[in-house]
Amino acid sequence: MKTNLRHLRLFLAVTEAGSLSKAADINHVSQPAMTQAISKLERLAGQPLFLRRAQGMFLTGAGEVLANR
Repeated sequence: MKTNLRHLRLFLAVTEAGSLSKAADINHVSQPAMTQAISKLERLAGQPLFLRRAQGMFLTGAGEVLANR
């Protein structure tokens, strides 16, 4: 499974916005496309990159590592 720069940009957008829907709006991408991009990165990483909560999305330890690279 191959990732691309777009997936990484969307990952960073979710990181900054704190939610999929806000990041999707800012990047003019549908929320399902945003979810698919994040899910693909999580499959590649072999672990969750975000904790999904009612208050928003927060980086896991693996997400922190990816965000800081």
